[in-house]
Amino acid sequence: MDSASIAARSGPAVWLVQLVKWEAKGFTGLWCSGGYVVWNGEVYLDRTPQGVIGELPPFEDGIDGQTTRYNLSIFPPDLAVMADIADRRHQKTRVTIWDAVMDAESGQIIGQPDRLFGGYVDLPRIFPEKMEVILECGTDEALLNEPNEQRRLSHSHHSHIWPGEQGLIHVTGLGRKIFWRSTGGPSASGGYVSGGGGASGGGMGGGTTSREVSQAL
Repeated sequence: MDSASIAARSGPAVWLVQLVKWEAKGFTGLWCSGGYVVWNGEVYLDRTPQGVIGELPPFEDGIDGQTTRYNLSIFPPDLAVMADIADRRHQKTRVTIWDAVMDAESGQIIGQPDRLFGGYVDLPRIFPEKMEVILECGTDEALLNEPNEQRRLSHSHHSHIWPGEQGLIHVTGLGRKIFWRSTGGPSASGGYVSGGGGASGGGMGGGTTSREVSQAL
């Protein structure tokens, strides 16, 4: 939080607003909890074509292995808009929320808003009887808790990251750790035995040859 925003918060009359930006597929929702405000070249409104947002809950950090989660409540104007904003194409789209101080006279933001939440849409929940859509949002930190056994030194994962790259097309079954440029255990000198043809480096030294490693794989 910058000095101008801190000073404004300590004044006699403080007008705090929250800014919500949802970078969805096909549109960008910009909401302001206090009327409207122009910030960073964008206009934040209390009502957009996607509807109005509900009351923002307090933001809390996760505990132990649980990361921060946030539920963004939106009240769309009709069922067609409800179906559109609850569409699965919006999954993984960005949601950012700021806390800001507004000047009551000019309606301008004082200083820089303080970011409260930055994450992505995980899944929507719809309540047609209340005309409400709740977007359950997670943070980037939550991805660190997901299993990643599929992320390994394999052709499928390598080509997923670099499409068209065929450098690992013949690599399969790497299930154990192999140190770079080494194929054996520790040598007497404290290093790892080189797995070349045995004519250079520390010799074979009782280590495993590259042919044995390829056969084992």
